[in-house]
Amino acid sequence: MWFRNLRLYRLPRGFAADLADLDARLARRPLVRCGNFEMASRGWVFPRQEGVFVHAVDRQWLLALGIEQKLLPTTVVRQTAQERAAVIEKEQGRKVGRKEMRDLFDRVMEELLPKAFSQRRTTWAWLDPLHGWLVVDAGSDARADEFMEVLLATLDDVAVRPLQTQLSPSAAMTAWLAGQEPPAG
Repeated sequence: MWFRNLRLYRLPRGFAADLADLDARLARRPLVRCGNFEMASRGWVFPRQEGVFVHAVDRQWLLALGIEQKLLPTTVVRQTAQERAAVIEKEQGRKVGRKEMRDLFDRVMEELLPKAFSQRRTTWAWLDPLHGWLVVDAGSDARADEFMEVLLATLDDVAVRPLQTQLSPSAAMTAWLAGQEPPAG
């Protein structure tokens, strides 16, 4: 497995995590299936072997956040609500108002949500407690923020901050390609 999109975070100085403690904390928030009336569920999954929430190799740790989302397009809900509004207009001979349309939309959503398909995805992270790095494999800020939100809720005593650079990576690499010397090291 290769990380394709890196989001770098710095762990606080003196971060002393215990592997068994981290595994126990993650085990308190496992991924559970979405309930009938839930759009999404988030929790930790086993990255490699069953029963272990942290895969450890040579003091490097791999974490996996599982996200299960219901697939219920708004267009489907809106279309069904509009069909029901048309039936009301035809049967009762009156126009459906804005508030009643919102209520119809909500009722259709409640009706279709338990029947909706669920889709699972995993967001991976590599934790290097020795050097103080957390690397999240997320293609967007929203996915990285989602991971960090669950991680910080799980590890309530850890303050992680995103990596800040003086020059953006794309600007630095463009300058190097344009002929400027890269920094030593």
